[in-house]
Amino acid sequence: MFLREGTLSPSAMVYDVVVVGGGPAGLTAGIYARTRSLSTLILEAQEMGGQLSWLYPTKSVYDYPSYIAIEGGELGQLFTLHARESGAEMLSGEVVDVQRSGGAFVLRTRDGRSFEARAIILALGMGLFAPKRLDVPGEAEFEGGGVTYNAKDRREFKDKRVLIVGGGDSALEFALEIVAAAKSVVLVHRRGEFRAMEKNVEAVRKAPIQVMFNAELTSIEGDERVRRAVVYDNRTLKKSVLDVDAIIINIGFEPKITPLPKWGIALEGERLIKVKMDMSTSVPGIYACGDIVSYPGKDKRIVTACGEAVTAVMSVYKYLKAPYWA
Repeated sequence: MFLREGTLSPSAMVYDVVVVGGGPAGLTAGIYARTRSLSTLILEAQEMGGQLSWLYPTKSVYDYPSYIAIEGGELGQLFTLHARESGAEMLSGEVVDVQRSGGAFVLRTRDGRSFEARAIILALGMGLFAPKRLDVPGEAEFEGGGVTYNAKDRREFKDKRVLIVGGGDSALEFALEIVAAAKSVVLVHRRGEFRAMEKNVEAVRKAPIQVMFNAELTSIEGDERVRRAVVYDNRTLKKSVLDVDAIIINIGFEPKITPLPKWGIALEGERLIKVKMDMSTSVPGIYACGDIVSYPGKDKRIVTACGEAVTAVMSVYKYLKAPYWA
């Protein structure tokens, strides 16, 4: 499958590389592209810094080397500052179409702008997505009135009775993040054991967090705000009514439709991009890195994404410059 042919504007700047995505992978790609003096544009659909900045700004990151612990928002800001200081141009924009035009590409954003590049690096993370909902009575009614789907700022939960639904790393990390400030934290999980990293599980066991296994939130009650949560044991059907001030539902995300297939890029499954060892995709001139890529042994970590970004940039450099050592 090949990209459709587009038209280049004779007066528009043609970047050496446009990086689609402004998370750790995309920003690292921008930094290293500038070390090779490649004219570089980074396009981010939501907020520079990626999920670190707009989804988990006060969540602590413990596995990024040189920082024993650092908040996601701060780490995202440091990535962004480094990329800006390197000379990479950065703009907001959701890329919805990519077309080939001669030896270059035309990228179009949802707001109608066009950008031209000799090469592209896709650093889309997990793509655009919306939080999964339980669809229980009261959930939609109290969204914004005590019901939320993340814990962007731990200070919002100070002195509150908080119920968290979920059993993955994010749910456990939310509980650990707010437990010191909250009046109480209850963690509800529909299974009999967590599906999170051992480090987080052990930390929850040691923290003053009430855990309810084999339990499901079935309805939410209140007046102008959340006041109560109805929880059932899915084995005994025993009902518990908990007084709460806030409910965090963290059971995953539903991805929005990806435009990648119409761009002619081969996928692994429905959403992940197949790449070779040099991070090249099935379309010559388009490379990818970060959580969006798939290959044997892939591990989704910030440090992994950064390493892949460096490899993608070096591949772009060879593709554009044809150095003697390539």
